[in-house]
Amino acid sequence: MSTTTPGAATESGAFARWARQWIVVPHKTSAARLTLVAMALALQNLLELPRDPATHALGATLTGVLVFLILATSLVLLLAAVGVNPPRWRWPYRRQVQIAALCLTLLVVPLGIFQSAKVVVASFSAPEYANDGTTLDHYAAQQLLGGHNPYVTSDIVAAMRALHQDPANITPLRQGALASTSPTDYPSKDKLRAVFAQQSIGDPDAVQAFESRVSYPALAFLPLVPFVWAGLPSVVLFFALCLLALAVLLVRSVPPDCRIWLALLVLADTPLLNAALVGDLDVFYILLLFIAWRWWRRPVLSTVAFGLALAAKQLAWFFAPFYLLLVWRRSGAREAVRRLVGGVALFAVINAPFVINNPEAWVRGVLAPQIDPMFPLGNGLVRLSLAGVLPLAPAPVYLALEALAIVACLFAYWRMPRPGTGLGFVLAMTPLWFAWRSLTTYFYFVTLPALALALSEEATDAPRDKPGRLTEAALVTPTGGDGAREAVRHE
Repeated sequence: MSTTTPGAATESGAFARWARQWIVVPHKTSAARLTLVAMALALQNLLELPRDPATHALGATLTGVLVFLILATSLVLLLAAVGVNPPRWRWPYRRQVQIAALCLTLLVVPLGIFQSAKVVVASFSAPEYANDGTTLDHYAAQQLLGGHNPYVTSDIVAAMRALHQDPANITPLRQGALASTSPTDYPSKDKLRAVFAQQSIGDPDAVQAFESRVSYPALAFLPLVPFVWAGLPSVVLFFALCLLALAVLLVRSVPPDCRIWLALLVLADTPLLNAALVGDLDVFYILLLFIAWRWWRRPVLSTVAFGLALAAKQLAWFFAPFYLLLVWRRSGAREAVRRLVGGVALFAVINAPFVINNPEAWVRGVLAPQIDPMFPLGNGLVRLSLAGVLPLAPAPVYLALEALAIVACLFAYWRMPRPGTGLGFVLAMTPLWFAWRSLTTYFYFVTLPALALALSEEATDAPRDKPGRLTEAALVTPTGGDGAREAVRHE
């Protein structure tokens, strides 16, 4: 005789309906894509671990080679995962591999939850910015509220001291006090602190050893103005909101059978969560680019998001030719020209007040990352030189390789019968692997947006059978079954 109460039966039925909606077996192609990205994300998380223990145990050269290989492998896995055609390798379809991918993801999820809580706390705490770009943007918002042009009055010395930040996070330049430093000898934290202590406030032109001025387009700091005006000690809250919006859009963009698994990957993406924690601008511009690419069929929304991304950070400029090529191939050259004109016009309107006030200061600031003599840094090709495996070539050589890679990626994208949104999103950043500065942050933040774009496009362009309920046997993996034998499903 059953003792189940009507209320308990109702709750059980509601849970069962929720489970059928969310905990389902993805299509075998989606399963392979999820598995590959989970592996790529695990490698990217590995790059975030402290390297001093590895360097002490293995030596700087071997550690550098391993870091180089880890980043390269993660990019290869990502490119295979988001390609227009289904992944061709057999191993991502195998249950054992999928179980391993799930376990790697679940191991990191608790850390992701902890990091999410830290982001909330940091939103209302004294700032601890891990990069000088955020410090300068926060200070620029303060300068703007004071009636000044941030491109003229901001300088890194005043910003670091006003916001009580660690000078070890400053971007050094190979000039001034650091002019005699070898390009392969990146200044230590103690060296940066010592040189910074000798700098004076109020004369940005006199600061030669560091990147001193606001070096992003105006939308990098304009959204921070309301948060600074409201008296918040930190601007992390803005980036926390960007992260939340990005996470929601990512999960809602993919087919229902992939949503819970993508949500787990978001929680396991420690580089993305760390970026929000320290107020990294990449979270903002990637959100805008994802909107532009995900809804490229909506001209007004996509063009506005595209223009805003261009006005937020220079890295968005690398996406522009791939975005315009996508629109050209799908909707024609005229529509691509309209998107270009609209995006550039929006960029111009946002930056015009600062350009009109002082064109030279704006140009020097925005072009600083491209023209200032920075130290080589990163885990792309240049890492082999920094590790002593290859000789370090002059900076123009890396620039030439980067330019050739851009041309090659664009040509490959153009030659595709149907350029994919997810693949284009990754190809836009791939050339930076050859750059003089190939920071891992260039590649981290395209991973989950590219996956969401690929899964969404696959569902839109190739309708599939309705996914079934997840069987008890398949609960152990988000990607049920291999290519030849899918997990049993009940319709």
